[in-house]
Amino acid sequence: MKPKLLLLEKRTVQLQEAEAKLEAASNELAEVNAYKAMLRKKFDTQMASKNALQEQAQKTKRKMDQANKLINSLADNKTRWIQNSNEFKATKMRLVGNVAKACAFVSYCGPFNAEFRNLLTDQYFMGDLNSRGIPASEEFNITDFLVDQVTIGEWNLQGLPADELSI
Repeated sequence: MKPKLLLLEKRTVQLQEAEAKLEAASNELAEVNAYKAMLRKKFDTQMASKNALQEQAQKTKRKMDQANKLINSLADNKTRWIQNSNEFKATKMRLVGNVAKACAFVSYCGPFNAEFRNLLTDQYFMGDLNSRGIPASEEFNITDFLVDQVTIGEWNLQGLPADELSI
């Protein structure tokens, strides 16, 4: 029976060693699982951050594309705006002469017929402005300068004649 007791003792020691190894392995496994869970959580956080950045990058790209489309469409208008600006500057430069011509017409041309009015306006008034160095429009229409088309339309609706002399 002694050999059996010795064997039991030996097996008990082996069992305790195996249980100690099992407990150490279980502790190590728990640490590894905790580390794995921490890494998974960190990974999920980083992936969420990555997805948010990608979404923001896509929004920014869409905004840039829309801005480029707007800039390109406005580039076509740039030449027109520059042309209109230059025309406005030229009109502003001739404004003094045009006002003087219109004032002279209103003051002096009322009782005359259309032919004499045109002669006074085109030759005498324009010649006087040129001799004084005052810029004025060569093709100057007094009617367009003094009244707009809406007002002329209202006059016509009220029964006034639509010919150039009457306007």
